[in-house]
Amino acid sequence: MPGSTVEVRLTVADGLGPVLPSFDVVPDMGNVRDDLPTLCPRARDAMFSRPGPALRSVLHECDPVRADRFHAVIFEGVVEPFVRMLRVVIEQ
Repeated sequence: MPGSTVEVRLTVADGLGPVLPSFDVVPDMGNVRDDLPTLCPRARDAMFSRPGPALRSVLHECDPVRADRFHAVIFEGVVEPFVRMLRVVIEQ
């Protein structure tokens, strides 16, 4: 249709989620004792990475409904991938 526009609404959460550090490689140092100290700081580093402070700051400023979106970004981008990797490390 001539003159039609598509409105794309991106939120801060949409922008921050993809730039959080990824959890795509499970450490394999040979044993659980060595794997855990390699893996655990990665979760901390994600929350203190460049987008981490922005994510935490916005989270504290949101009303409860909007904060849920940021909680979802944290869980989907940091907590859930970390827990999956932790299971792999422990079950090896």
